[in-house]
Amino acid sequence: MHHHMEIFKKVDVIVTPTTGMTAPKIPPSALKHGESNLQVSGYLMRFVIAPNLLGLPAISVPVGYDKQGLPIGLQIIGRPWAEATILRLASAIEELCVKSKKQPASFYNILRAK
Repeated sequence: MHHHMEIFKKVDVIVTPTTGMTAPKIPPSALKHGESNLQVSGYLMRFVIAPNLLGLPAISVPVGYDKQGLPIGLQIIGRPWAEATILRLASAIEELCVKSKKQPASFYNILRAK
C-alpha cells in the first residue's frame, strides 16, 4: 500500500492494461465443461490483483479490439474513496475509444445463464 500511496502523491490515477495479454479464444468444449489453465489465468489477472488486495477502487474500460476481434481493456485505479474520479475518467475513455461493441463468436453470457 505504501508504494501506491507514494505514487498517488504525484498522480490522480494509475492506468494499466486490464489483463497481461489479449483475451484468449474460448474453446467450444469450455462452454459445456469449463476450463482451467493456471498459466493463462496468471497472465489475465496480473494487473487486477493489487487494487483488489489493497482495497483501491478500480474499473476496467473497453478500449478496442485485437486483430481477432477480441476485446482489449484498460484498468483505471484510483486513490482510496476516489470512485467518482475513476468513473468520470472511465466514461470519457469509453466514449472516445469504443465506437461499436462486438460480441465474440464464442460468447457465454453469465447474466442469462440457466
